[in-house]
Amino acid sequence: MTRGRKQLDDFLDTRLKRLETVLAKRDWLAGSFSVADILMADVLRLVDRFDGLTDFPACGNYVARATARPSFIKAHADQIAHFADHS
Repeated sequence: MTRGRKQLDDFLDTRLKRLETVLAKRDWLAGSFSVADILMADVLRLVDRFDGLTDFPACGNYVARATARPSFIKAHADQIAHFADHS
């Protein structure tokens, strides 16, 4: 593993540990479900694609809850449609 890759992995691990602590105590980042959760869940979906949430069950559960919400599904579909229209 290169030095840069290790630094990135360490950075991500530190952030996920902090987020894990928060999400173990509550369902959403800012009280009720909000755009912050849509954005964070979308970022964490990418981390999860590479099994990056394996050691962070609260983060994994958060992603599952958020991506199942109708507003997340709509926002994601709208984003995909936007890029499909402009390709």
